[in-house]
Amino acid sequence: MQISSYLSYLAGSDLRLVVYFLLGGTVTALTAYFASQGRGMLSAFITTLPLLTVFSFLLIYAEGGSKTVEEYAKSLLIFTPPWLCYVAIVLLGVNRIGIVKSLILGVLFFVVLSVLLEKLLPGTKP
Repeated sequence: MQISSYLSYLAGSDLRLVVYFLLGGTVTALTAYFASQGRGMLSAFITTLPLLTVFSFLLIYAEGGSKTVEEYAKSLLIFTPPWLCYVAIVLLGVNRIGIVKSLILGVLFFVVLSVLLEKLLPGTKP
């Protein structure tokens, strides 16, 4: 069986939700484990490893073809600057205002910047 057959099967079933759950849980568990062992670089690498994005690209391609993959990829790039701001706010805020407040502030900035970019850039749609 070819990979396109597997992808078509997976795209058409709810099994993909289970796979997402397992991948997300594995990434979260490994990230927390290595961070607690003082291995922040490995933890960050695991978090930013694009496993879910690779899987998303494959499923999106199976369901909608190359045009939908292009739209998704462009949209991911739009959210990169807000994500970098979110990480910077947490980095700079964790020792000053605490983890919870820095996370709330970072997520708030992420959402606001994302909405602004989506409205300012031509050709984007929610």
